[in-house]
Amino acid sequence: MPRLQALVDGIRADHGPASAKSARSVLSGMFALAVRTGALQRNPVRELEGIRQARDGAKAITQSELEFLLAAVRTDARLSELDLVDLIEFMAGTGCRVGEAIALQWDDVDLGNGTVRLHATVVRVVGRGLVRQDHGKTAASGRTIQMPARLLEVLSARRERISGALVFPTVLGNLRDPQNTSRDWREARERLGLGDVKLHAFRKTVATLLDSAGLSARDIAEYLGHANPSMTQDVYMSKTAGTARAAALLSEIVV
Repeated sequence: MPRLQALVDGIRADHGPASAKSARSVLSGMFALAVRTGALQRNPVRELEGIRQARDGAKAITQSELEFLLAAVRTDARLSELDLVDLIEFMAGTGCRVGEAIALQWDDVDLGNGTVRLHATVVRVVGRGLVRQDHGKTAASGRTIQMPARLLEVLSARRERISGALVFPTVLGNLRDPQNTSRDWREARERLGLGDVKLHAFRKTVATLLDSAGLSARDIAEYLGHANPSMTQDVYMSKTAGTARAAALLSEIVV
């Protein structure tokens, strides 16, 4: 068994947990056949240590990295073909969740006041497919935020060419699939050499940049739709001043 353990550990170190699990499955099948035919009394693979796969969450990127990323996104032909450039800009400028962005409708956008109302999300329901759910991930998710100046320009131009109800539909005018959107972005970041910048990284990046710029935890929570810091703030603090300050700062950061 020590030799089997060393083999699996070596595969994990050289090729990753997924390859190690595949190898372990193959070995288990081989030894199971040996047990059935009487060549062995037990399957030694069952005694090997479990293969743990660390789950790395999305990580925030710096302002300079964000600027480089957006410049690359704006010039990528494939992202333009998929009509994903504006969506990426929107997520990078608001820190919203991917489900919130693709659920956004024009009725929720006030170009005159420069605000968007984020209150819905897109989910996949068994037996029904993609569904626009008229409430967010949490009770604190519903919010109206002021947009950075750059995003106001992006959405104003987009309004001229998108006639349906959705702000960020597929090229056929349908609801986008969150998983397909993440897959398209993964392919794009690999193609553009952007590293492991997941879509959720934009959310963490906005939070980090706003924190570095001096906004309070309350202001950031309001802008991102997180649960509020305290019961007192929930009841007595306005949900307008914080988002205005956040949008003003992001207008300087996301250009």
